Amino acid sequence: MNIKQLHYFYELAQHRHFAKAAKACFITQPTLSASITSLEKSLGTELVVRNSQFVALTQAGEIVLRHAERMLQEQDAMHQELSLFGGELSGTLRIGMVPQSSIDIMPLLKGFNEAYPRVGLRLSVMTHETLLEQLDLHQIDLGLGFDELLTDHQRRNLAVQQPHPNPMALLGPLPGHDERPQDEPLQLADLQGIPLILPSSTMQFRRYFDEAAARQQLSFRVVLETDSLFHLANGVSHGLGCAVVSASIAATALRLFQLPWRPLADAAAGTTAFITRKHSVTPAIRAFLALPLI
Repeated sequence: MNIKQLHYFYELAQHRHFAKAAKACFITQPTLSASITSLEKSLGTELVVRNSQFVALTQAGEIVLRHAERMLQEQDAMHQELSLFGGELSGTLRIGMVPQSSIDIMPLLKGFNEAYPRVGLRLSVMTHETLLEQLDLHQIDLGLGFDELLTDHQRRNLAVQQPHPNPMALLGPLPGHDERPQDEPLQLADLQGIPLILPSSTMQFRRYFDEAAARQQLSFRVVLETDSLFHLANGVSHGLGCAVVSASIAATALRLFQLPWRPLADAAAGTTAFITRKHSVTPAIRAFLALPLI
């Protein structure tokens, strides 16, 4: 068994297709198949269920995949450490984040890129549950998720950095409130009867909103639910309704799309923070967390 075989196996597990995995590895499909077969022989067990094509990973394959992900991540960390001897950090930093956070990550990414131009950045948007799962599986290096949702077990294995309250805001002009100052907070009760655009019920941000509404026994007129922040803001700009978003997203929408917003005084989406594993912290992770929040 060698690291190249594990890399080929990892790509096959990600793509679930021999030809696509071979293309991702820049090798031929017969070479990939031969490598997987050789890996199985060295481990003494089948890793992949296949006929003329990929079917699934075996139970042993799932176990090998978990270890392969960690080993490949450790290899990347080693290369990052060694790159410092050349005077400039290199490698890849993989970040996962929930759709709505109190931290505007783009200025941080820009600052990191300017300081470490040889480190590639990969940013994925996902649910909080998926973020924690991918941290555990070493599929991402750093997460931006909800602090208070971590279990005691997760807190023993994960480190929370730079927690920030995540207040909510109403994005878009609210009928009948134009005479009030733009920074004057609204109450959830002020939103009753107006068309609202909300995140989908599968999103943790929406659950916080629904919990706040339930505490006050309020109901709302929802005209659109979406997982996409772009379509949420686009719906507001087209006059479909007002959207409930994090205050950070609202401030960004004002800057980019000139959409007005007002803070919500009695609703918040918990606390968002950067979350990392307590072990396998690469130089790129440490460098990113050392950046001042903007």
